[in-house]
Amino acid sequence: MTKPEDQRLLDNLHAGRSEAFAELVRSHYQAVYRFLLHMTRDIPRAEDLTQDTFAAAWERIATFRGRSTLTTWLHRIAYTKFIDGQRSQRRAASLQERATTTPFSGVDPLETAMAVDEARRLYQALDQLDAADRTLLVLHYLQGLSYREMSSVLDEPTGTVKWRTREAMNCLRILLINEVSDHVAPETANLGPIF
Repeated sequence: MTKPEDQRLLDNLHAGRSEAFAELVRSHYQAVYRFLLHMTRDIPRAEDLTQDTFAAAWERIATFRGRSTLTTWLHRIAYTKFIDGQRSQRRAASLQERATTTPFSGVDPLETAMAVDEARRLYQALDQLDAADRTLLVLHYLQGLSYREMSSVLDEPTGTVKWRTREAMNCLRILLINEVSDHVAPETANLGPIF
């Protein structure tokens, strides 16, 4: 169901107003880009897929009937573009991790280094998951989509999405526990919340 705030934008889009499409891009570009960056772990590829997503949205806007939110619809297009890209060019080489830190005044450098290390371990574990499991976790925990929205994006029943997400989280926990136990004595390993 379209959100009330999206309805005006949708009416303007259906009327063919280019400024409405510019507003759509401004409102949703970062979320779509972040999703694709999490999926590809490659900045140029995420940028290209984001552009492809919005180009496809422009071409298909007349077919959007508001059965979902614009956010869900755009994530569905982005996910399809990602899958199409995966099929046409199988992942080349290993994905390069890009972690940058910005020093903040008043923040303990040791805490910052530990947070960066934890994020690095998390993303390495995510990269070890198969694409389907990684997609579920990125959509739910990093993009903040509900199970219902994920169901629409993935074109699967909501119950199946919930179950698959729980199973993917269990796989991620096992990977992280194994990684920690390889580097830390078992009695000192404490993972806490993953996301």
